[in-house]
Amino acid sequence: MFDYPIFDMPMFGHRLIFAFDAIVHVFISHGAAVGGSIVLVLAQWFAIKNNDRKFDELAYKILFTFFILATAIGALTGIGIWVHVNIINPAAIGALLRVFFWKWFVEWIVFNVEMVFLLWWFLTWKKYPLGTPGKTFHFKLGVTYAVSSWFTMAIITAILGFMMTPGQWLVSEFPAKPDYLAALFNPSWIPSLGFRTFFSVAWASAASMFLAWFFAHDDEDMRQYAMRFFGRILWVAVPVFLAFGYWYYLQFPQAAKDMFPIGAVTRQLAGNPMAVWGLTGGLAAFVVIGGATLYVRPKHAPLAVAVLLLVGCMGLIAEFERVREFVRKPFIIYGYMYANGVRVMDVPVLNRDGFLKRAAFVPDELKTVTEANKLQTGKLLYEMECRYCHTVDGVNAIKARVKGWDEAAIYHRIGSLNSPATPFMPPFAGTDDERHALAAYLASLNTTPALAAQH
Repeated sequence: MFDYPIFDMPMFGHRLIFAFDAIVHVFISHGAAVGGSIVLVLAQWFAIKNNDRKFDELAYKILFTFFILATAIGALTGIGIWVHVNIINPAAIGALLRVFFWKWFVEWIVFNVEMVFLLWWFLTWKKYPLGTPGKTFHFKLGVTYAVSSWFTMAIITAILGFMMTPGQWLVSEFPAKPDYLAALFNPSWIPSLGFRTFFSVAWASAASMFLAWFFAHDDEDMRQYAMRFFGRILWVAVPVFLAFGYWYYLQFPQAAKDMFPIGAVTRQLAGNPMAVWGLTGGLAAFVVIGGATLYVRPKHAPLAVAVLLLVGCMGLIAEFERVREFVRKPFIIYGYMYANGVRVMDVPVLNRDGFLKRAAFVPDELKTVTEANKLQTGKLLYEMECRYCHTVDGVNAIKARVKGWDEAAIYHRIGSLNSPATPFMPPFAGTDDERHALAAYLASLNTTPALAAQH
């Protein structure tokens, strides 16, 4: 346990950098890859059916944009997620790999198939013009790309669902014997997969309407044709993903549901229902107004309407990802592992024997708290239990949280972290001496700003 060196991001913190990377990746993977492949396969099928060269050319231009996004930004942010999770919470990613190793391996194989068929489909589009026998073969390339792209999302969604609703997946806690099928078929997998599938289609349709405004700007008839085509897909997908979304919501534990308002806005604003509904309703209004205007008046809708539609979709995606991540707290794997990498089953042992004694990278002379090393051991405990969500002086700064508090007050607060007031915080794990050491270090931040850099 805890046999990993500490990697710190002092200014922005782990969670902000990871959140930015992950949300951008979702924008691309859902819009340009999964949803984009489905929407553009439908567009190509429609162009072939009607022998419509102009629409086929427009679909190619949209695919070109999606291709750049998926192969450049999507691939980069995907690698970034792996880098981030390995340095932020190696215990959590280790646990997931032990349970989902072969599923992830299959996903990696399918992802490579997806990339091959994306390249093949995109690079040979003009080689097989409409009306030629090869166009049917080319269409099948697109279908294969869409199926493989969706399959990668299906596996990843199972893992994400497991982190929220793992279900009865442990046959025994020690030694740990997982039930792999129970882990895969966790309660939220199917509803979350349906939600993400149709959400991706809706998002890709909205993005296609935005791009069609540019690519068909000089051809009003084609712009109207494209807006109506992509608009119909959008309005079919919306009610379906809302239905799956409600089913998905029902699978969340009640404690997670209770934190939806905080996840949607902030802890300070969560007490105001208007702030929560105002943000979500406002973004949804952007989508409805933008999508409806482009659909009803495609020839006359200004660029601002297309931008409004795009902003609304991106805002809802970002809000959803923030809520999904936040309401899982205080866990990283619900009911099994806390956000700081401490397994729930290990807390009693750590409270009895000490957290520092189980940390392989802590020097032997710091494994026991003494009066002489109290601040050093307190800083180590902060880094191993608190830095996952907090920085010292940057985003979500711990220094601001303890400003004006003395050591006794902080000691008392550490003992009630996972309380009704802050249900999203993991409990402190460690002996009473370690709790005093952490309190001493945090209290020292009030008077010695440079202390963290000295040790």
